[in-house]
Amino acid sequence: VFLKIAAKNIPIDMIVQNIGEDGKADISFTVLKDDLTATLGAVEEAVAELGTGCVTHDDGVAKVSVVGLGMATQTGVADRAFRALADAGINILMITTSEIKISVLVARDQALDALRTLHTVFELEIAPEGNGASTTPHPHADAADVVSRLQGMEELTIEDISLDATQARVTINSVPDKPGLAAEVFEGVAAADIFVDMIVQSIGRGGLANLSFTVPQTHLDRSMKVTAELAEKLGCGPITCSPAVAKLSVSGIGLRSHTGVAIRMFQSLTEVGINVEMISTSEMRVNVVVDGQKGVEGLAVLQAAFASAQR
Repeated sequence: VFLKIAAKNIPIDMIVQNIGEDGKADISFTVLKDDLTATLGAVEEAVAELGTGCVTHDDGVAKVSVVGLGMATQTGVADRAFRALADAGINILMITTSEIKISVLVARDQALDALRTLHTVFELEIAPEGNGASTTPHPHADAADVVSRLQGMEELTIEDISLDATQARVTINSVPDKPGLAAEVFEGVAAADIFVDMIVQSIGRGGLANLSFTVPQTHLDRSMKVTAELAEKLGCGPITCSPAVAKLSVSGIGLRSHTGVAIRMFQSLTEVGINVEMISTSEMRVNVVVDGQKGVEGLAVLQAAFASAQR
């Protein structure tokens, strides 16, 4: 799919793949509206060659993001954002996260309301104490600087290729695709003091969507108990999990304008028979989840694939 898109020099922004069912998975991604016609042509061509699948699209959406330092080490950030949007009656169509960013896709006619809502809930109108001045560099200052320099970056520099083999995956299937569901799920998870890393929600079908997230392996039993209770309350499910997954990440500058980064990542893993189970992207990072037993091999494959682009 992405090779066909790259051949037309079309940049891709958000990419989301959720856990598949019955041997099939949904992949959702965003492109600039001006590139929609060419993208649909490329994807239809790929589907025809694969001999399976169908293509849907929506040209009335907008991406709204919360970016902040230290989000990777704090619980409750996602559920605050999701609850605020739910209370404003704004439905979340897609979710993708990284260590310093939560991005949601919403209907374009709700984009300004979503922006104002998140601006208010995180009190961005209040100046930081001391006017933000600090003599001690923040440990994530480099990441913030990268985000501020993303627009217009042309050169591709891979800064890190990493493996996290400490996580487990939880998926709630057939979640009603309406405002408030993500908020309720992650409020329940946060109340149980469970740290959530990756969150992936792909576009729903038939009014239902699948919601997946990763947690520390030591939190899996607690996570399954909490999500089972939530699923029963919300009338959704079943709940599935993987007790040991590997999160492989490629991060750097210029990823958004270099579609080939994601392609090289997917293709190099495919060539050694490693299946990609989940995908989550941001402007400076591509994360994939694979089987936990394949993590070390996957890391070596990616290090070799990106050796020439690493700083």
